[in-house]
Amino acid sequence: MDTIQKSFLGCPYCNIASGKENDTVFIYDDAQVCAFQDPNPDSETHFLVLSKVHIHDYNSLTEKDIALLEHMQAIGNKLLDQANQKKLPTKMGFLPTSFSRVNHLHMQCLTLPLKCNWMRKLLYTPFIFFDSHDLVEELKESCYNL
Repeated sequence: MDTIQKSFLGCPYCNIASGKENDTVFIYDDAQVCAFQDPNPDSETHFLVLSKVHIHDYNSLTEKDIALLEHMQAIGNKLLDQANQKKLPTKMGFLPTSFSRVNHLHMQCLTLPLKCNWMRKLLYTPFIFFDSHDLVEELKESCYNL
């Protein structure tokens, strides 16, 4: 089965992105992405930006998804700037599928410091967390060096 689809039956984030999940309040919504507060925040400001098209994870991305990732980054930056009145350091990126609660491409956007337990904080270290800027650059490099 193709990993990239308009929606994926049973995917909770596809239900949220399509508006079928009425309990989720969007802080941003357009034709490509939507954003909402993380229901289990790991920091003072923690929201998710997710693709409206079902993409399983960042390993499923191709050259045609670069523009989507750049759009997700732009929206994440804009929303962090608006929400981050204290001008705290920020972090944007992706968790690997094995550490993600939902297998649907979504970008974590947080202010620092993290307010979760030490085990959860490990998820946001460079060994596990894939910074959004690094992902875009790596995808561009892998696509253009074939």
